[in-house]
Amino acid sequence: MNRKIEQFGVANLYPDNQPPIISFFKRVAIEVELDNGDDFTFTPFFGDFKGTDDIFGYLKKYVEEKKLEKLDIRLDSQRVCIYEINPETLELGEFIEGEGSDVEYYVWNNETKNFDEVDSNSLTDEDEYDDDYDDDYDDDD
Repeated sequence: MNRKIEQFGVANLYPDNQPPIISFFKRVAIEVELDNGDDFTFTPFFGDFKGTDDIFGYLKKYVEEKKLEKLDIRLDSQRVCIYEINPETLELGEFIEGEGSDVEYYVWNNETKNFDEVDSNSLTDEDEYDDDYDDDYDDDD
């Protein structure tokens, strides 16, 4: 039996699955953790991000709207990111599965109005980040 797959620029939709699912391509979806307590999964062109695939453009608007002078950011590109989806409306449903891949850290530079990539050790409140996400974690400890 052939499985129906609808391709989008950032993901594959499997409408015949029960429930229907969307699987984002490797490193397209990004788990975002902000030092102000907000966190979300960036799903380009879907959910809250229907009009964009630019994570930094989205974050810049976030900083401007909240009038922040400082923001530490942890981005974890997802190797696997699967959601339930309504195939008719393309609205995302429940999160099903995710697996991180590459972690990068950024800080908002209020002078240049851009994000600067930094080493995780230079973040001011590093202990606020979930240790399970630390890419330097060693299971042998």
